[in-house]
Amino acid sequence: MNDIKKIDSIISAFEKNKKIITEKIKSFEKIFSFGKPKDIFYELVYCILAAGTSAELALKTVRIITNKDLIIDATEVEIIKELKKCYRFYNVRGKYIYNVREYIDQYYSFDIRKLINQFDNPIIARNELALNKEIKGIGMKASSHFLRNIGFKNLAILDIHILSLMKEMSLIPKDFKLTAKNYEKTEDILRKLSSQINIDLPELDLTLWFLKTNKIIK
Repeated sequence: MNDIKKIDSIISAFEKNKKIITEKIKSFEKIFSFGKPKDIFYELVYCILAAGTSAELALKTVRIITNKDLIIDATEVEIIKELKKCYRFYNVRGKYIYNVREYIDQYYSFDIRKLINQFDNPIIARNELALNKEIKGIGMKASSHFLRNIGFKNLAILDIHILSLMKEMSLIPKDFKLTAKNYEKTEDILRKLSSQINIDLPELDLTLWFLKTNKIIK
């Protein structure tokens, strides 16, 4: 690695925030192991809302629209109406949320575990979720985000902050553009860094995100 100072800053940031990062990862793991189907669904809703917006806005919005379990039974129109009160892309994301809920309910009795447990490992599960034409609004990044947020490891959430740091470290070219086709190859680069500095990929993601935003959300 050609940027020793940057690596040192990553390790330092991880050590500084190790307790909160570790607790955050443990809380993620509990969702899939002990959470209700709706708890897992809410994490999916969060990741749909977080794509292309701020994590803070997505978290605030999901807390509002999951109040009293509205979106569990709401119509598409009702979900969009509720989103319109607090979220910019209410129409498109409202349709995504409604459609994915109906799909999971129809084919998996609203238990996303049944969908995920079909696959041998998180990478296959992520790819299948991202490529499933019945599930709109979650590509490779959002699918990785969702699975990480319910406790799965070995996945990278290649958002704008992570890619920016990777460019700063010359891990990827300055003019690099992320696509579905090069996602796994780029993920492997971050996975190698994770192995090199002995910080698991989920912890590394939160650490890198902290370095760019000075926040640890989810």
